[in-house]
Amino acid sequence: MTRVRIAAAIAALLSCLAVQAAVIAPLSTSAAVSLPALLVAAVALSDGPGTGIAFGFAAGLVADLGSNHPAGVFALTWMGVGMLCGLAADKTSVRTDAVIATALCAVAASMGTALLTLLKADGATLGLVFREFLPTALGDGLLAIVLVPLVRRALRAELLRAPRVPVVLLGMDS
Repeated sequence: MTRVRIAAAIAALLSCLAVQAAVIAPLSTSAAVSLPALLVAAVALSDGPGTGIAFGFAAGLVADLGSNHPAGVFALTWMGVGMLCGLAADKTSVRTDAVIATALCAVAASMGTALLTLLKADGATLGLVFREFLPTALGDGLLAIVLVPLVRRALRAELLRAPRVPVVLLGMDS
C-alpha cells in the first residue's frame, strides 16, 4: 500500500460522502441508495476481500460518526459488503461486477435499516425495508454502472500501484 493509494482512498471516500449528502440523498428521498457503499463494493471487487473488509469498516465508521444514528451500523454493513464483494468478484466482467455490487449494496441497505429498527433508531421501520428495496436496488444499479468501471480503472492506474522491485537471486548461475 502506497501513500498515494491511501490518499486516493481518503479523497474518494470523502468525495463520495459529500456527493451522497448534497445530491444523492435529496434525490433518492427515502430509498437507501448509497454511493459510499458502492465505492466500498467497487474497491473490494477490484482488490479482494481483505481490502474490502478494511476499507468497508473505515468508510462505514467515518459515515457513522457523521450521522445521527447509533455508531457501528454502517461500519458493520459496509464491512460485510466489502468482504462479500471481494469473495464474489468476477474480475473478467465489469457488468457482472456491477450486478454483484448492486445486489449486495441493496441487501446491505435493507439489513442496515432492519438493524436500525432493532436499535429503535428514529424513522427506521421494517415496512421501510420492504417498501424501499426495489427503489434502492434500482438507484444502486444506476450508480454501479458508472462507479465500478471507474474505480477498476483508477485502481489499475500505474500512479496508484506500488513500485515493482526486481528480484535478484544471488549465487545463481544462468
